[in-house]
Order: sequence, then structure tokens, then C-alpha cells
Amino acid sequence: MEGFEQLAKQYERMIYKIMRTLHIYQQEEEFFQIGLIALWEAWCKFDGDRGKPFISYAYAYVRGTLLNELTRMSKYEQRNVCLKEEFWKQIEEVACISYDEVGALAYWQSFLTDKQKKWMLYTCLYGFSIREISALENVSVSAVKQWREGARRRLRGKLNIIDG
Repeated sequence: MEGFEQLAKQYERMIYKIMRTLHIYQQEEEFFQIGLIALWEAWCKFDGDRGKPFISYAYAYVRGTLLNELTRMSKYEQRNVCLKEEFWKQIEEVACISYDEVGALAYWQSFLTDKQKKWMLYTCLYGFSIREISALENVSVSAVKQWREGARRRLRGKLNIIDG
């Protein structure tokens, strides 16, 4: 293991250089550890008989590992929504609306599908965003947008009938 500790000390600047070229400025310690693990894996897998110098192999291996981690983290962030604490506080609060407003909501909801009703309640009563609704219902953001558009179309149609 002492051999790797010397190697890690020798290639520490290379790992930081790769991180700078990949514009990694957040979670630097975590990415540096990932880089060290990649360096260790490269050290274990390196075959000097192939003619390629270790520094070239290590650079490519560490850079590739860091790129894979960036891709994995990006996909995670796109697919998962981490809700802020204010969101959870809003859920706990009881909506304060008048009896007339409840009656109006119930009337207009009678024209909507179940999913469109969910959108209307979350939006009108709690003021939730589309992302928050999608997280609560475990559906995609585009699904909630479709609920919204369907509800808007139906309600506009009903309003046109009443006005006309």
C-alpha cells in the first residue's frame, strides 16, 4: 500500500487538473476521492507490457471515471426533485379559504378528470409548483403540465358556454 500512497501524492495535481478542466467546483472533496479511487484502479489494472506509459493510462482512466460520475449525477438531478423545507411546511398548514371559495372549486372541479382535479387542488389550495406536484404524485413534470392544459381547456370551454 505504501507504493500507492507515493503514487497518489505524485498524481494529486493531475487529479485536481482534470477536475478543473471538467469545471468541477462543487463537491471537490468527493470528486477528488473518486479520482483517487480511479487512480488506484488504474494502478491495479495497468499492464506495462502494452507499451503505453502509465501517466497516459492513468489520466484517461481518471478523467473517464470523473466524467461517468458527472453524467450519473446529472441524470439523478434530472430525474429526482429534492423538495425544499418550505414545501413540507405548506403541506402541514391547513388551507384557509372561505365556504364560497370551496363551493366554487367544487363546482368547477365537477367538469374535470381526477388528475385535472389534483392539479387544481394542489395549485389553488396549496400554491404548489408543477415540480412539487410531480414529486408528490410520483409522475413526470410533463404529465402534470398535461393535466394543467387539459383542465384549462375544459374550464375555458365551460366559461365560453356560460358567457355565450
